[in-house]
Amino acid sequence: MKSKQIDLHSLLNSFLAVDGIASYSQSLEEVFSVVEQEAHSMRDFLQVLVNTSLWQGWGIAPNPYEAMILTVGSEIDRLATLLHEPAFHSKKHMMDVCLMLSYLLRQEEIGGHEAIGPPWLTSSTEKWQLLLAAAGHDLGHPGLMNATPYELELQSLDLLRALLLRLDQDDGFIPSALESIAPWILATDHGQYQALLHRLTINSPDHVDCLAMLLVEADLACSVLPIRGPLLTSRLCDEWAGPYPEKSIALRKQVGYLSFLASLQFVSPQSVHAGITTILHNSLSQLRTRLS
Repeated sequence: MKSKQIDLHSLLNSFLAVDGIASYSQSLEEVFSVVEQEAHSMRDFLQVLVNTSLWQGWGIAPNPYEAMILTVGSEIDRLATLLHEPAFHSKKHMMDVCLMLSYLLRQEEIGGHEAIGPPWLTSSTEKWQLLLAAAGHDLGHPGLMNATPYELELQSLDLLRALLLRLDQDDGFIPSALESIAPWILATDHGQYQALLHRLTINSPDHVDCLAMLLVEADLACSVLPIRGPLLTSRLCDEWAGPYPEKSIALRKQVGYLSFLASLQFVSPQSVHAGITTILHNSLSQLRTRLS
């Protein structure tokens, strides 16, 4: 008996059109699980995503970002055939981040501009820039940790720059676009997370920091889901088992995962409205109960 074929476009369209929130995580778990099983090409996944009603509703004219995003997707697929993909930092993780970012940005329409407010609100152009950053933030990731601040993020930016400059635009647009997204990609260095959090607690946080945190939260949010979170953590442990066996063993223990979750805060109005803060609280409570 053949398994039922999933229409990924209809699934993502429906998910990103829902006006409610997924505070109890079930709908998020279901959608990300289906994407995990059904999406095998990063480029094809991104093609489906940018053609959803949500992203088409954020259209800009002209829109050079769509071609740039799909080019990144093709490069991710190409690298996956040449190199052994890391257990965690694979195309599946990049799909997670792009879809979660879309879900967070959707909250600006659900909650309305008043609920989000400046300096967190994003323009249509900034949304496309954020999606480009989400697609490329771990480009060429070797499955290692930073030995120096921003080491791997800078490597990804270098690969991204070399890749996109091949599109042969001579108007200076691509260097300008890369300059815009670079601070956001650098912010995904987890070693800089607490400093970014601290800056965002001041009375008037910088808009660039707000956009950086949206990418960071999209990068982290799947790891707090009660089912997918432990699965992703296990993959990160597998990724670290060779180069960092002690860190791998420590994280694999539930107390290690608890320590990681307890270090997180989801502070963007988009994440708060999306229920990610509630999901984190529930996951922490469940884990603490199991450990008590």
